[in-house]
Amino acid sequence: MTADVIQTPLPVDIAFITVNYNTRELLEALAAFFRSTPLPFSHSLVVVDNASSDGSHEYLAAQTDIVYIPAGENLGYGRAINRGIRATDSRYVCVLNTDVVLGGEALAKLWDFMETTPDAGVVAPRITNRDGSTQGFIFHKSPLSNVFHLVNKVRTSLLKMKLAHTSLPMRVHGVLGAFFLARRSLAPDGTLFDEDFFFYFEDTDLAHRLFEAGVNCYALPSCSVIHLGGSSTSLEGARLFFRSKNLYLKKHYGRLFADVIKTIDRFRLRMKFFKYTLLAFVSSSRRVAEKKSYYAAMRSASDF
Repeated sequence: MTADVIQTPLPVDIAFITVNYNTRELLEALAAFFRSTPLPFSHSLVVVDNASSDGSHEYLAAQTDIVYIPAGENLGYGRAINRGIRATDSRYVCVLNTDVVLGGEALAKLWDFMETTPDAGVVAPRITNRDGSTQGFIFHKSPLSNVFHLVNKVRTSLLKMKLAHTSLPMRVHGVLGAFFLARRSLAPDGTLFDEDFFFYFEDTDLAHRLFEAGVNCYALPSCSVIHLGGSSTSLEGARLFFRSKNLYLKKHYGRLFADVIKTIDRFRLRMKFFKYTLLAFVSSSRRVAEKKSYYAAMRSASDF
């Protein structure tokens, strides 16, 4: 059962909506940023908590400047974001992970871009890793990206290079779900993400739908945010990844295509496992052992 919103939101320019699941320390850093950083727009921080057990509830319930939505259960990512959107009154919605490190100048530039670019539906900054390298955008319209991994890698690498060497706004097919700013009008009923996606591929699906609807998505390389990420994926998380990928492909390309891709993925992962199994016989390298274990887990996860 979902609890009521704690703290009634006021009308603002931007509602920053994030989903928390046992990331209290990251939440505290996020809240501290908004409290200490002057911004050229009114805003609210909205946190949907998916039944955390790390003291997040106690912390959030005590904050008077956070719109806190205790879900009471793990809603998944997209469903929780939608819950947050419905609880807000704003002109724009900013979807962000709790592990994003923000900067006031970047937010001001994104705000100014949306205010001065009426044809833009979505904008994202350059999203970087801790070391400053650029993270790739996840959506390519062509289904070939799901068949030929090399095609996807080349496209992503080219886009990263372009982002790193220009400061001009760029039209892109889609943006990472880790952080983006969107017009509230894209979700008039409060539903931005397809709630059939519990976790993984909800942003890919959104990018696909926005592209099909003719909504303009932009990247703004002149500003950036850091996406910490880096957490390892459990076996259950990997299974969820493959299930969500299959759901996405069935939804947009049909069951036959989804089944073909599932077969290709399974074959590719088995070949990778076989490769590192053979290498393990002739090498005691730690990297080889780790790769063997990784592909053994991925091979198991793909059998959903």
